[in-house]
Amino acid sequence: MVKIDGFNFGFIVIDGKQYVNDVLILPDGNVLDRNPSMGRTGNHNISRNEIENLCKTEPEVVLLGCGTSWMVRLSESAEKYLQDINLNPIILNSSSVADKYNQLTSEGKRVAALIHVTC
Repeated sequence: MVKIDGFNFGFIVIDGKQYVNDVLILPDGNVLDRNPSMGRTGNHNISRNEIENLCKTEPEVVLLGCGTSWMVRLSESAEKYLQDINLNPIILNSSSVADKYNQLTSEGKRVAALIHVTC
């Protein structure tokens, strides 16, 4: 399983590799750029489509890192979808995500994460 080595405004380090765009971490350990066409500041809205795609990977836990200043928000349709499937994501500021992700995966949980690396 991957490990988040560190986070700082503007980047996250996962298994020794630095990412400067928002990332998705899938339960199988794959790390993907969230939406590279959005650039470094990413998108401040988490869409239903993004949440549905994360949930297709069958996580036990969904972690959302909403930026260092909590600027990222779930869209109403994404919130409704999560309610409909009875999944309560853990929503944290992005600087707190690393510890929580590492804790949950060390407990053997299947974790999917969306992490915004800036504001």
